[in-house]
Amino acid sequence: MAELDFYQKDMEKIQKKLLNKIEKVLAGLEVLDDAGLAQAFREIDFVDDLTKLGFPALLEKVKGSYDKQVVTAITGLGAAQRSKQTVAAVQAIEVLALLDLSTISSGVTRYANELKTAMFRGLLTGASSKSIMEGLTATYGVGKVLSSKQQVALLNDSFARFARTTTAKLFEDVPEQKFEYVGPLDEVTRDVCVATLEMQGEGMTMAEIEAEAPVSFADGGGFNCRHEWIPV
Repeated sequence: MAELDFYQKDMEKIQKKLLNKIEKVLAGLEVLDDAGLAQAFREIDFVDDLTKLGFPALLEKVKGSYDKQVVTAITGLGAAQRSKQTVAAVQAIEVLALLDLSTISSGVTRYANELKTAMFRGLLTGASSKSIMEGLTATYGVGKVLSSKQQVALLNDSFARFARTTTAKLFEDVPEQKFEYVGPLDEVTRDVCVATLEMQGEGMTMAEIEAEAPVSFADGGGFNCRHEWIPV
């Protein structure tokens, strides 16, 4: 399975650059009256700033991981099986990827707007630039919101589900195809995943997986499961 390990580090760099920029402009905003702050609120656009700071490039890297996963899944098909793939099946997979990417973009837009609102709320209530900056950093800084452990887990879970769903979609017309459950076997591996890793033998068909395996094809062992089914 392709990885999104780069996401957290890249997003943290973007957040740090944005917070550094905000810190520089706060002093100038602090001296404005209410009319001036209202005008500044209309003019400042943190979504645009995040775009300039590299978010589109990060989103493109994420898209590249999705594309790579699709190629990997298609490669697992035999030549005859690949020829059977319909345009509709490929389009369905593309829609799934676009939905996940759209969710990421929406989250960034929400983050930018909340950050802007929090900053101007502090300015309008007379808070010092120092206290405003401390609050913004604590709530929206590096390791928060977009780059938090929770957000990274959600992204990894969405990507893993996409990978498993892509495989299922590509092989839905090949009922005889067998699959192997692969992934880590360590101290945090779920019991259902351990049981599946130990029971599968030389592979299982989708029908056998859904009827007999402790995990499902699309969901694996549950939220943020690190395992996938690959054709054998």
